[in-house]
Amino acid sequence: MFKQFRNRFGNRSVQMPLFNVILLTATITPPSGVPLLARTDPKARLQDYEKGLKFYLQFINNGIDAIVFAENSNSDISTLENIVTQSGLQDEVEFLVFGGLDYPPSYGRAYGEFKLIDYAMAHSQTIKNHKDNLLLWKITGRYIIRNIAKIIARKPSNIDIYVNLRKFPILWADMYLLVWTTKAYEAFFSKILSNLIADPSLKVQPEEVFIKLLEQPLEGLNVQKRFNVIPFIDGARGSDNQNYSKGLNLRKYYIRSIINKLLPWLWI
Repeated sequence: MFKQFRNRFGNRSVQMPLFNVILLTATITPPSGVPLLARTDPKARLQDYEKGLKFYLQFINNGIDAIVFAENSNSDISTLENIVTQSGLQDEVEFLVFGGLDYPPSYGRAYGEFKLIDYAMAHSQTIKNHKDNLLLWKITGRYIIRNIAKIIARKPSNIDIYVNLRKFPILWADMYLLVWTTKAYEAFFSKILSNLIADPSLKVQPEEVFIKLLEQPLEGLNVQKRFNVIPFIDGARGSDNQNYSKGLNLRKYYIRSIINKLLPWLWI
């Protein structure tokens, strides 16, 4: 979505270009007792984040204007800072490190993720400086989305919320990549944290709750609930340590990509 502002040479309105920010969310040292979390080794998780950061740095000034890396377990991020220093992109990358795990681990990963998001939206100077023309790409920092350049290039125009929902075999929201404007955050994302506390029985997943929240009337927001490009993820899934880009998971990606082209109404 473009914002209008007055040209200083007259009354003619011109379009303020979008400022695209990747928000990489991270928990290097997760607490014990988090439901459905198998990838718990801080060393392995840090290596995941290092690979992810190196990958996304290449898109600065190439579709992305800045990166905010937010870590909520108050862990050492010196190796990540060194990666940015070596790249020479210190002015385009902001780090936020804080103790954001002050809630029962049973609340789950989705709750922790959105608590982290709320902190980043409130404390990131990069985000504050560009709130009037912000388009934020929230990415789970351990995951490398190999075709992110194509996803960015083919995003719809004038969007406020851009998410990827699936209808088959079950209703599901892919929450590793979410896109929003400041207006959408204030009207929707900033209000959903308490709804994402994990169901103790684990029969209802936060992804399902998120879909129900998104189905409520969102007046004045331009929402697209299906990506134009199916994301190709490379990284170990937190729930079982299986890599998204190998074996059965890789076959699922190709099937979804083919179906998305041939039967775009069939959201799988």
